[in-house]
Parts: sequence; structure tokens; C-alpha cells
Amino acid sequence: EDGVDFNIQVVEQTEFIDDASFQPFKASGKQEPYSRRCANTRLVSAEKLMYICKNQLGLEKEFTEQLLPDGRSNIDGFICVFDVSLVPNRTLEKQVETTAQLLNNLIKTKKPVVLVTTKNEEGNEIFVREAERLVNRKEFRGIVPLVEVSAHENINVDQAFFLVGSMIDRTRGRVRILSYLEASRARREIMESAQEQFARIVRVEVTDYGASWTVVAKKLASCVEFQNFVDIFGVDAAQRIFRRHVKKLKDNYLSEKVARYLDLLPEVLHELFPTISSLGEEDWVLIQERIKEHQDFGRWFVQYPEDTTWMEANLFDGDASEHRIPFDVLDSTEAETVYKNLLNQLHAQQKRTELRADFKNLLEETGYVTPGKKLDEVRVLFMGRECFEALPEEELLQIYDIHQQDLIERSKRNFQELLLEKIGRASCRE
Repeated sequence: EDGVDFNIQVVEQTEFIDDASFQPFKASGKQEPYSRRCANTRLVSAEKLMYICKNQLGLEKEFTEQLLPDGRSNIDGFICVFDVSLVPNRTLEKQVETTAQLLNNLIKTKKPVVLVTTKNEEGNEIFVREAERLVNRKEFRGIVPLVEVSAHENINVDQAFFLVGSMIDRTRGRVRILSYLEASRARREIMESAQEQFARIVRVEVTDYGASWTVVAKKLASCVEFQNFVDIFGVDAAQRIFRRHVKKLKDNYLSEKVARYLDLLPEVLHELFPTISSLGEEDWVLIQERIKEHQDFGRWFVQYPEDTTWMEANLFDGDASEHRIPFDVLDSTEAETVYKNLLNQLHAQQKRTELRADFKNLLEETGYVTPGKKLDEVRVLFMGRECFEALPEEELLQIYDIHQQDLIERSKRNFQELLLEKIGRASCRE
């Protein structure tokens, strides 16, 4: 952060294990114990190959062969790793004893030493507290700083090495190390921000569900958001987010298509079966068969080959001018619901028509309804009648007004006929 470059070379002190006996290989001649060997500040190991992976042993020719420069290395600082996770058959007392022995030997070298607790993402509180007590012992207090690390979550890993570097280069201030809780929170914020920014740029740049990851990755390669995300999560994670986004685009496209088809379906069904009598009370499966047999089937529906679903046809072979409903859509529960709703609607319409007719007949049969009378004046006569109780007030008034107009017109005609009849009689007498 201050513009200081660190060139860090890491040497991991270890012992090779025999894959048959699972015991360390025994070196020829006398060998110092590990607790003393790991504290060497000058390493001599001529013509040693760089470690690639555990499968390298015995198969060196199949891996990149890179020799240590001259087999000589000087050690400027040490990082001692203390695992705070639970491991079967490993006692805490033995681990603390071994670590204390290592630290005692390391501080004798007069080189900077840092104790790093690792696997804190699954750390055991007792182990964590024991590590803290260890560095607070009189012989280590103020000499061996503690850094809480999670290599799996990449928390405080770089900071551990920066701390050793700042302790080696004493001309500069020591790096401030956050606690695991603080560092974890900061790391989580960085990760969430990187995810949000990358997801946003994917949403903006990728609008076609048929987009290719190879093409999109090349397009986004120069974007800072893409680079940051890949640095933190890797290319595979970026590809997974891309695939989820493309799947969402595809699902949204198909959902919109289905919604349009279902919006059109009531109109189509009404066109094919305009009345309740033509539609009948049949099961939806039987109705589908009748639709297929209808003479206007090809006008409203399209049927794809058996080995092709309508979704595949729409996604890959879609014709923008094709607005007919794929017959496969009728197999959905949503389509059946549309049919049932239409059936209920037709029943309701038929029932309302019957109720209107019944109320009109009731008005005709009631002698108390005379021209000019308001509905409120005769309302009590119709109380309890289904046609009167079931219809809304607006329709009742509408039917009653029509009936009043009919009564008035009928009265006019009767009056005119009566006048003409009297005029005729008067003429005859003259």
C-alpha cells in the first residue's frame, strides 16, 4: 500500500513420508531432530527440484523440472503455523509443547518469527485461546506476534507475509494486523462487492440467452470488475455466475412466452367453443383431443415433432412471426386452469342470462308494476326471489328501466288504438 515491493521466497520445512509405511524416510547418517533443523538460517541443498505436488515423487520427469538456483538459501524470517482445527488423535498438549519447542529454537536465530494460527474458518475456541496464551508467555511476549489466518478463505494470508517482511526491513513501520473477526468481515465485504459488481456487469453486457462464455469472457477480460472477481473467486466461479444469468434469461424468455400463450388461450377457446353447450363439461384431456380435431386447429395452434419440445423450438429455431400457441402448452396445469376459468365464466354468463330473463318475466307477471312506477316502490314484491337477490343493483335497474320503456310504449300503442277506435265509432254515427 505504501509502494513497497516485497520479493518473498518461501521454503517449507517438511519431512517426506513413505507411502507404504506412512513414516518419515530415514536419512543416512546422523540427522538432527526436526525442531532444530527447521531453525537453520542457511540451507544447502544442491540440485534439488522445485516442489510441484505430492504426486511428483518418483515421477519427476513428468513434471516441470526447475532446480534451486545454486542450492544455497539464506533465511531472513520464520512463519510458524499452528492449526486451530480439531484433528482426531492429536492432543492439544502435544501440539502446544511441540510449537513451544519450535518457537524457542526459532527466536535463538535472532530472526523475525511470526506465529500463524491457520484453519480459523473451522477453528476450535480452546485451540485459539491456547495459541494466544502461548505467544503471551514470558519468553515470547513482544517478540512473536500472532496472526489469525484462513488459507481456505484467503483471510490474513498476505498480511502474515507482509508482517514478516516489515519485521525484516526494520526501517519501515510494522504492518497492522486485523483480528480474524475484523479481517473476515473486511474480506466478506470485498467478496460481496466483487460479486455484486461482476454480476451487474454480466447483467448489462449479456442480454442474449444464447451467448457463449468464450465470447463473453474475451469481451469482459479488460473490465476491472471481471479481473477483480477472477482474482478472488477464479474463472470457474465467474463462469458459474454467467451460466446462472443465461439460464435466468432463458427462463424469463420462456415464462414470458407462456404468459402470452395463456393470455391468448381464453380467446382461442371461446372462438372454438363459443357457448357452454359447445364446450360441454368434459375433462381437459378430452377437450385437448377435440381441439386437435377442430377444423380451425391449424389457425390457432402449432404442433412440433415428437422429438422436439416447444421450448427447444422457441429457443433455437424460433420464428418471430409465429404467434400460434404450441399444442404442448396445453399439457400444463396453467392451461387447464385457464380452461376451468373459462368454463366457470361461461356458466356464470349462462346463469346471469337466465336470471335476467327470470326477472324480466317476473316483472311481466306482476300487475303492480305500472308505467311510471319506481323500482323502490315495488321492491318489496320481489324480496326472496332468486333472480332479484342474485343480480346486482345496476342490472336490476337496467332491466327494470327496459321494462318501464316497454310498458310506456305498450300503453302508447293501446291509447292510440283506443283513440282510433273511438274516432271510427263517431264517424259511423254521423
